Amino acid sequence: FEQAAKISPNSPELFSIWGAALRMAKKFEGAKKRFARAHELSPDDEEITFNWGMTELEADHAKEAIRLFQKTVKLSPDNYMAYNMLGKAHGREKMYEEEKAAYKKAIAINPDFAQGHFNLGIVLGIQKKFESAAPHFLKAIELDKEFEKPFVIQMLTALGHYDPAAEKPIKKETAPVQQAKAETPPAVEKVEEIKDDKKSEGSDHKMEEGSKKVKNTTSIKGHIKINGKKPGPNTLVFLETKSKLRVANQKPETLTIRQNGLQFIPQHSVIQVGSAITFSNEDREVHNIFSKSLSNQFNLGAMASGSAKTIEFTQAGPVVLRCNMHKDMIGTVFVVPNGIYTKPNADGDYQFDNIKSEGYILQVWDPMLAPDEVHANIKSADLTGVDQTFDFDIKSASVAGEIHDMTDPTDYNAIVDNIEREMLQAIEDWKNGKKFISRKRMLMAITKHYDGEGLKGAIAKSFSSKRSIQLEQKLDNIRKEISGYGESKDPVTEDSLISQARFAVSQLRLNVKELEARLQPDNDLGK
Repeated sequence: FEQAAKISPNSPELFSIWGAALRMAKKFEGAKKRFARAHELSPDDEEITFNWGMTELEADHAKEAIRLFQKTVKLSPDNYMAYNMLGKAHGREKMYEEEKAAYKKAIAINPDFAQGHFNLGIVLGIQKKFESAAPHFLKAIELDKEFEKPFVIQMLTALGHYDPAAEKPIKKETAPVQQAKAETPPAVEKVEEIKDDKKSEGSDHKMEEGSKKVKNTTSIKGHIKINGKKPGPNTLVFLETKSKLRVANQKPETLTIRQNGLQFIPQHSVIQVGSAITFSNEDREVHNIFSKSLSNQFNLGAMASGSAKTIEFTQAGPVVLRCNMHKDMIGTVFVVPNGIYTKPNADGDYQFDNIKSEGYILQVWDPMLAPDEVHANIKSADLTGVDQTFDFDIKSASVAGEIHDMTDPTDYNAIVDNIEREMLQAIEDWKNGKKFISRKRMLMAITKHYDGEGLKGAIAKSFSSKRSIQLEQKLDNIRKEISGYGESKDPVTEDSLISQARFAVSQLRLNVKELEARLQPDNDLGK
């Protein structure tokens, strides 16, 4: 890039691509300088302005990002992606009314923009406007199943908008997205709402159904039956805030799970989100601990006797532990979203005392319950200070001792297909003299598909960061040759680029095959 800049010191395109490359490498200060230079050379280029804003946002400079995204939408009033990122930047500053207005503008421009509906649902949820959030979550799911995330389904189920047994929304006579019209609330309303947030978090007019808070804390209790019987010792009851925010004083924990006698000890554990588990091999045999659980998949690789490895769990939900070397080894970890959880006593009774009065989702989990059985028994718990009772009479097709998993549905081969298609089109554009679009397509192959769709992270987590970076470098070498950067031993031709692309894709597919072998063992594993 430095050599190219000496040759073309007044090329905004060059400095923009240089900035994008530095942003990919997380070198934000250098990226900002290059985008600033590109903007100086071409101040009315909406793409340069937008990408500079993206850099500021990734660098956690939300105020500067807001300024740049606002300029982007002035240059391009129909740029719904810029409005979407403007909303995210406002969200970083906790300017929720401005954040909502930006998302509403984005989906007013493009009503089928699933990400905009999803983001609007999130900010409405943060403001505890759950009924207003629900139509936007439903619309996002309708447009793109990618947004059918567990926490969204939990909230929609609790509100009566989703049937987990049928795995589809419940149709109601509502106008789901009327509030999608772009509007900016009066300044007075914004000030009053922010002031109210600081004064009384979880106040009555923000509780769904208009419930009135009469006391700051609430106690709840209940009784649990599974197939008409008392629950087992590993049954768990927990509360999750509907806002999905962590509770006060929530701290990560540390836990050691030993492999001894070809067993996980303890076999069943509970930790909070953000906690770390060390797996310690006390057997004489080699172990290869892994999990294919949704959002918490990992593979620790071969672990010799006496070795230990640690992994952090950043997503809530069940984790089923297995060993590739010993099919009979199986255990569970449940990652709770916060510290509000308990286990029922021997009679199936449970109790929570003095819980902060606000909206919660109440769930029961047991290793024997299938995911749809868990979802079918979610309860909405809007605590107002009046003590309440929530009983569970759960029906399950499983038998005691069964362990069910929630597996990762990501299609990594489809991601490689996207990368291959983008690269080959980039080469075609390069051949036809479309230099800028060809470079942009290669950046999309790397940043949007390889990194953004999760393949890079999955390879890093299951194998090593070094391997994921080396694969990325193969893609980036093609981008550099298309861009004319660096020195190449041989002339850059269409055939040479296609050859490199085919080789890179073959390497990615081999890694996907190995990844799937690790994360999707034989069907009879653990039975």
